[in-house]
Amino acid sequence: MSTRRLEAFTDGVFAIAATLLVLDLTVNDLAGAKTDAELWRGLVDMWPAVSSFAISFFLLCLLWSIHVRQFEYIVHVDTPMLWLNTLRLFGVVLIPFTTSLDSRFGGLTLGQTLLPINFFWVVLFGYLLWVRAAAPGSGLIEGLSPLEAARSRRDALSAVILGAVVVIAAPFIGSWAFIAYAFDTPLSRLLSGRIEDTTVSGVPETDPRPE
Repeated sequence: MSTRRLEAFTDGVFAIAATLLVLDLTVNDLAGAKTDAELWRGLVDMWPAVSSFAISFFLLCLLWSIHVRQFEYIVHVDTPMLWLNTLRLFGVVLIPFTTSLDSRFGGLTLGQTLLPINFFWVVLFGYLLWVRAAAPGSGLIEGLSPLEAARSRRDALSAVILGAVVVIAAPFIGSWAFIAYAFDTPLSRLLSGRIEDTTVSGVPETDPRPE
């Protein structure tokens, strides 16, 4: 099937989820402020909500950018990919809710953990979608050699590993655990670099695609 409808739907869901994040920031808690000092204290008290919004917004944009890069190469989709993308978007639409839980119940272990689990869900199904698309002989991607496709699959695994690290660390250090995603680039390079280059003069020694 063509990718057009899937891309349009996915972009729309990401856009709506990113917009809904800001609804948790309201001036209702500032209504009683009569002086600049009171307004400032009210804004400081909103810091947990603001920080949760910022973390979720920028991570959501990162996930969307991964989707964009994937579909630079994906030219067709099949039924398994539609379901994998649906499961990914199921996690995306929950992000505004789990972000609210993180900002309001961040002092509780469950409140600190649900948002990282939510992001891990989205990352995991985004990774599985790419593994399906870039599988040898799938015919679903164009513009990548078999070696490049293998490297990209290993590269994409880094976000899943870091997502698991964030889930494990969140109960102990809260939102600071999301700093782990900053190591995505060096870890992905490390993982993709473990695929040995078997090319000679730019031509693979063995073609992994089936006859």
